[in-house]
Amino acid sequence: MAKKWNFLSNHGLVILHIVQNRQATLREIALSTGLTERAVYQIVRELEEGDFIRKRKVGRRNTYTLNQKAILGHPVYGKVTVIDVGKIICEAAQSS
Repeated sequence: MAKKWNFLSNHGLVILHIVQNRQATLREIALSTGLTERAVYQIVRELEEGDFIRKRKVGRRNTYTLNQKAILGHPVYGKVTVIDVGKIICEAAQSS
């Protein structure tokens, strides 16, 4: 049986979910991505620490926004930002 793998990392999956739904809870992100809530919590924390996303409390919920200027941080990607990748993938998914 072939090993199941995903094109995007778990961090990429969380970022895409945030692009699609800024007000999603960690539980909703976990259910959508197939990750555990604990894993999503850790990923969101790492993304915040890396300044890729910002978390803001609105009432009892958190909302997340992508840092528009955060570049991917690897020489191969050049100046491509997180938001560039998120938009491209979301637009492609909506058009299919």
